[in-house]
Amino acid sequence: MIPRETIERIKSKLDIVEVISEYVSLQKVGANYRGLCPFHTETTPSFYVSPTKNIYHCFGCGASGDVIKFIQEIENISYVEALRKLAERVGEEIELREEDQLRSLYFEFYRQLHNKYRSALNNSANIIQYLENRGFDKREISLYEFGYSPPGSKFPQIIAQALNLDKEKLEKFGFVHADPFAGRITIPISDDYGRTIAFGGRLVGDGVPKYINSQDTIVFKKSTSLFMMHVAKEYMKQLDYAVICEGYFDAIAFHRAGIKSTVATLGTALTKAHASKIKRFTNNIVIAFDSDTAGVKATLRSLELLLPLGFNIMIAQFEGGKDADEVYRKLGEKGLIESLENSKSPDLFVAETLAQGYDFSNPNAVNTYLQSVRRWMTFLQSNPKLVSGLTSKVAELVGLSVSRVESLLSKMPEPSQTSRPYAGSTGISSTHAQTTPSLPTLEDYLVFMYFNYPDEFSKLEFSPEILEGKAREFFLIAKDLNVSLDQLSKDMGNFVRNSLEKINFEVDDSVINGIKKEIEVRKIEKRIKEIDNMISKVSSPDEKKILLKARIELVKQREKLKKGQK
Repeated sequence: MIPRETIERIKSKLDIVEVISEYVSLQKVGANYRGLCPFHTETTPSFYVSPTKNIYHCFGCGASGDVIKFIQEIENISYVEALRKLAERVGEEIELREEDQLRSLYFEFYRQLHNKYRSALNNSANIIQYLENRGFDKREISLYEFGYSPPGSKFPQIIAQALNLDKEKLEKFGFVHADPFAGRITIPISDDYGRTIAFGGRLVGDGVPKYINSQDTIVFKKSTSLFMMHVAKEYMKQLDYAVICEGYFDAIAFHRAGIKSTVATLGTALTKAHASKIKRFTNNIVIAFDSDTAGVKATLRSLELLLPLGFNIMIAQFEGGKDADEVYRKLGEKGLIESLENSKSPDLFVAETLAQGYDFSNPNAVNTYLQSVRRWMTFLQSNPKLVSGLTSKVAELVGLSVSRVESLLSKMPEPSQTSRPYAGSTGISSTHAQTTPSLPTLEDYLVFMYFNYPDEFSKLEFSPEILEGKAREFFLIAKDLNVSLDQLSKDMGNFVRNSLEKINFEVDDSVINGIKKEIEVRKIEKRIKEIDNMISKVSSPDEKKILLKARIELVKQREKLKKGQK
């Protein structure tokens, strides 16, 4: 961290009015200065600068802060970069700590690597032709900064050598062995300030996986990063809505159509961190995930996350393709604009989605459907309009009056929190004696942590041998690697998606503690099985007695854990 006294010394040497006047035309009004806000469109000045308090504030959009925050926001750079820029202005030097120096080196490494990929694309006529065949002209190829990593590329190693990066630093930067993007078109993934921090890779020609992303690094985290956020955030403020997609080519399609408040997740479910980032700029979201089964499930999961956070949400409806990229290539800008114009509200989307596959001439089908609807009432309860809309649409679909549906729903018990992992005293359901099929197991939670909370996952100590079924197979291969969903076989991908779909909330400390306890329980149970096997094979009474004593002690430990005792 940069010492507070250094920051205050730099600020004390700056005239906030002089600095902001270089960007905004200010007029003196009493003790303050006023002008048109640079952070939103307005015709009547509502942006004020106070030289006595050394702050600025806009009464129109709420933008507020000190001189460092102003430079950070107006120039779209990080806090440290803004501070460094202002320090140079007043002749101050900032000493960066070792961690900041490593991050600075990281950004330089990725800047040079991005330039290498772009240069390689410019020298690859066949790859340019491939992109043109997908509808990108030369201007767009340059605008979206596509690159190319040739087969056998050693670009990362070449740049690492030029920057004197050792193997340990290169691994921290996400490159363990050869260039993982070799033979792929590269799509730069930027941080919120436009600095390249990772890449997406699209395979040219046949093969799998078609798409890959950089692994999580000391800077890049899939659970917090949003593709195109560095561009979209300004448009989110101007337009007052955000569009969320699942892939970079979907986000690019919306941007090509002029809808530039669009971002995309990067191979992971939408998280609370993503939502918090968007909420800084707008409270309105259009979910534009794929219209296939997996995309619809992802949309429902996202609604469960976003609705309790107070967002106003609509769900885009695609015609002519299953995703934004496909729609744009078939129907152009008009197709994507119509997908937003035809968006559905959460109440209608939920009612219709849950109704799929039911024959409502069967009373049992109606009852089962209403039970699933009852659960959604919990997520919508803070918005009476959505509750009313859901009830009305449900009544229409099942062919009953609204009052009858309300009566039936009111008689149903409150839905249990089956999506939360608190069935057992360890906090996690056991696959050995699971009575509620929908309750996530340890295996499900480990898969969810692996893809959405890689840092926390890396701190969990367990052997895949304590797991069951596909989870054991997955973690035997992937535990110490950084595998993305699109790299998995169809069979393994389906297993992972099924696990991810069971968990619809943020993992907090209580959940992590539950996972750790269940891991310990599993370890103990594995050891008990080993002792049982040994007991069956020994003939010596003394040896058997020792083993039985050890077994009794392990059972006591297991029961203490299950009861939450220490």
